Amino acid sequence: MADGIIYLDCAATTKPCREAVAAMTDALELTWGNPSSTHKAGLDAKRIVDNARDTIFSSLGVPPNRRRADGDALIFCGSGTEANDLAILGVCRSKKRRGRVIISAGEHASVSNAAHALEDEGFEVIEIPTRGGALDMDALRASVTPDTVLVSIMMVNSETGAHYDVADAFRIVRNIAPSAVCHVDAVQGYMKIPFTVDSIGADLCTVSAHKIHGPKGIGALYVSRSVIKSRSLSPVIFGGGQEGGYRSGTLNVPAIAGFGAAVTSASATRDDDIKRMRSMRTELSQRLTALGARPNLPPASAPHILSVTMPDIKSETMLNFLSSKGICVSSGSACSSHSKNVSRALLAFGLPAREADTTVRVSISRMTTHDEIDTLVDGVGEALARLARMK
Repeated sequence: MADGIIYLDCAATTKPCREAVAAMTDALELTWGNPSSTHKAGLDAKRIVDNARDTIFSSLGVPPNRRRADGDALIFCGSGTEANDLAILGVCRSKKRRGRVIISAGEHASVSNAAHALEDEGFEVIEIPTRGGALDMDALRASVTPDTVLVSIMMVNSETGAHYDVADAFRIVRNIAPSAVCHVDAVQGYMKIPFTVDSIGADLCTVSAHKIHGPKGIGALYVSRSVIKSRSLSPVIFGGGQEGGYRSGTLNVPAIAGFGAAVTSASATRDDDIKRMRSMRTELSQRLTALGARPNLPPASAPHILSVTMPDIKSETMLNFLSSKGICVSSGSACSSHSKNVSRALLAFGLPAREADTTVRVSISRMTTHDEIDTLVDGVGEALARLARMK
């Protein structure tokens, strides 16, 4: 990275790949028409949007015959957060009856806050335990009732790297509450965990560009035909009726172009990248353990996130020390990094508050090098030795 920075906070965001930057530049300079306009400039811009939509559909395993106007939908949003809000609020507010909403403990704030906001509207919200990084299927089975409206479970926890078995969870839901809508926040799993929307049984699926070397400010919500046909989704942003009326506002064509290009680039080497990241994460876990740190290892994990509890050194202190060396890691989700509260995700994982306050997150990408890992290990070793002496 420029200026000698070692960037290992890739669960927060990633460096845009060359293909995404080139696609965005072309869209800004050459195809800047409004895709809702019916003249040539607008149609050229619309073609970019349509191509990107097809690319993302393909990455989610949606066949061409389901991408018709009366088929499945892919709604472009301003972020993964907005897509999650559309899923949670849009489904529940489309219902004439109030019922139960089920989420997992430690969900991203865009899911948990949206879900709990619905309590003021008469919905009951249940959180399923995720102790040790595994979704409690017995608790889920006991919590699903016939009046369950929505179940939203993240694919990968952004702080612990835990990979939840959403396919099994959604099978449980369908057996008990066939009419419930199943949503997965796949932002951290997209291009890191091989899946299709059909293989996991998702009615709704959130993805985002800036976690896969695309631009910030663009996300998407996959919506199944069954949800559209049953009118189980209402808009939360109103205006000119773009995106089938589900998300009004002029489409961000350059960002959409970058999103599509990033997906194409990532798809070309995805399987090899996953193997490489998983190997690098395993090596990092072993080397940090040898220094006296304790990796928090869930039974199933994403290849790019490693949660590490440091011995009696506050995460803020460790982050500041590493940052002084030009090494960027984090203490949890970037969206909650300014909060003074202990991480909900780490508490849900089962860490005591004291240990959660001494835990850092290292997250890598397909662009991470072994030299960067070496530098991090050296930095952590120096920090542990120096900070221990200070204590």
